[in-house]
Amino acid sequence: MLSIGIVGLPNIGKSTLFQAITKKQVAIANFPFTTIDPNIGLAPVTDERLEKIAEIQKSKNVIPATVKFVDIAGLVKGAAQGMGLGNQFLSHIRETTAIAEVVRLFSAPNVPHVEEKIDPLRDLEIISTELVLADLETLGKVFKKIESDVKRKEKTAQQKFELIQKLEKHLQNGHWVSTFPLNENEKELIKEFNFLTQKPLLIVLNVDDSITPTEIEKIKDEVIEHVGSQVSKNDIFAINLAKELDLASLSKEEAAELNITRLPFLNTLDDLIKRGYEVLDLITFFTSNGPEETRAWPLKRGSTVWEAAGLIHKDFQDKFIKAEIVNWRDFIECGSWAKARETGKLKVEGRDYIVNDGDIIYYKI
Repeated sequence: MLSIGIVGLPNIGKSTLFQAITKKQVAIANFPFTTIDPNIGLAPVTDERLEKIAEIQKSKNVIPATVKFVDIAGLVKGAAQGMGLGNQFLSHIRETTAIAEVVRLFSAPNVPHVEEKIDPLRDLEIISTELVLADLETLGKVFKKIESDVKRKEKTAQQKFELIQKLEKHLQNGHWVSTFPLNENEKELIKEFNFLTQKPLLIVLNVDDSITPTEIEKIKDEVIEHVGSQVSKNDIFAINLAKELDLASLSKEEAAELNITRLPFLNTLDDLIKRGYEVLDLITFFTSNGPEETRAWPLKRGSTVWEAAGLIHKDFQDKFIKAEIVNWRDFIECGSWAKARETGKLKVEGRDYIVNDGDIIYYKI
């Protein structure tokens, strides 16, 4: 399953984000390396389409699509050389598909900063440097691995060698692999190396309620200038994680009674989850068996209806005959499966049909 790794320095709110976004209890403490082994959890994706379909179907159970998040222990300077169990933690990042880096902007004297002073740009630089160094180490291993093939003038090995020489220079200048222009053939050549700095990057600014909208825009501009084309403003989120953790544990009524509210100009956890869904290149399809259950499923863009069937159950693939499909808007407009069939909005497709975002699928097995 595709996943997003939550990374950053120790004591900056990674586990707070993980707990708030997945509602899964984990250890949170004001000292480094509270997290050693990665915590894994699923964050629900808010989707109004699901609610509308379930309402028409009068479903008792409504199950949203989810995004997998992994809470990874804090990195420190020297992680690429093994400091602070760095090699172990970097390997955990390598197993994820994208990175959500948490950066501390909140002030709390009782929560010491591992670098003693709050400086978000410095913190971003520390993490970036460690990931770049780890990728340079990977390149060194690749050079050794293909050396004999290059001497034999094996064509693919020579192509790889020339490309990784260019990538090495790019990384040595402090740039991420993701910012190096690659054609489709070159992407395929280096796919097996799973470079850390080739992963999509989201940045979470962990703020408190003393921050102003002007300050947020200023720090976002500074981050963009600092990291370059790795991210756009759409990839940077200002969130009060401590407050989001409180809100996640309360009903709307309880939050109102305790006067716990989110500043209107801050991002929400839903904003982050939805953007994470996008960077993982996921779409959503729906299934519904009427009053029992309506469900949203995350699916890699470009997948076939047969591949989608495997998410539900292997039997759906093994016994696949055909799939009846209707777009969610057409279904809402028709108000029932029967009406969609009657008006020609429902189509019957074979196993090679490419699923579109918003398809409602009924499998015939």
